[in-house]
Amino acid sequence: MGTGTPLWQWPLYSPKRLVGTLVILAVLIVGVAVLLNLSSEEGGRPQGVPAPGVSNSPVPRPSSPSAEPTRTPTPDYGAAIDTARQFVTAWARPEEESWKAWYAGVAPYATDDLAKRLSTVDHRNVPATKVTGKSRLTDTGGVGRTEVAVETDGGMVSVVIVQAGKDSWKVADFQPGAQAVE
Repeated sequence: MGTGTPLWQWPLYSPKRLVGTLVILAVLIVGVAVLLNLSSEEGGRPQGVPAPGVSNSPVPRPSSPSAEPTRTPTPDYGAAIDTARQFVTAWARPEEESWKAWYAGVAPYATDDLAKRLSTVDHRNVPATKVTGKSRLTDTGGVGRTEVAVETDGGMVSVVIVQAGKDSWKVADFQPGAQAVE
């Protein structure tokens, strides 16, 4: 480098210098990223100091090879199926003389949002009059949410059930004439 030539122009003097400079910069950037990643994983603690709540002692193994790890309890899907069936039974009453009686039958099984939507339904247009077959669970993919298919004389009704409490379920949505995804 000559006197008076700025440092930033030195890599531009030849293609070899440019490539060499770019390689060195890439190595430096990767090195810094690796160091930053390692320090963030350790949480900034000095080496040899365990994380809070972490013991340096070995993890105890189950005494029996057949012992299973603790699992979170699975929801009571039987209660969800019962709720769906009770809702559809209350819903499939187009012969009910008064709308108030029909609504009083379906509202307790519905979420607040669905209850509001049901308040605009003309119960005389419900395409079913009774539950005719078994109800079956068709989707348990969501946490605290499931789908149940309920068979009626007007076709299948797909009912979306959400967990409303520890052991209670509410109907969040339903689709007459549709089949729940299996």
